[in-house]
Amino acid sequence: MPHITVRGIDSQELRGMSTELKKAVVDAAQVKEEHVKVFYSPVCRVDAPEEVAVDVYWMHRPQELCDNVAGALTQLMKTKGKDFVQVTFTEFPGSHFYENNEHY
Repeated sequence: MPHITVRGIDSQELRGMSTELKKAVVDAAQVKEEHVKVFYSPVCRVDAPEEVAVDVYWMHRPQELCDNVAGALTQLMKTKGKDFVQVTFTEFPGSHFYENNEHY
């Protein structure tokens, strides 16, 4: 954990930047690389021009850590030529996350 889902970017482009994306989260959140997973979302906006949205799904973290991760993700996307970047955090209690029927 965390799981990062991105929309508003072509899947091949996201695949090409996935290593950098993962590193940005690892460095900003101080988590182990093997815990970060990157997903592509084919959902697209139809009522206005497409924009980049990054959803971070993880257990509760302090505001400062969220700020650090949001900043790192926004900066990375801006270096890739993305003008607008939305970052959203979805948090859940550890008791609601299971791996092989074991929760945290």
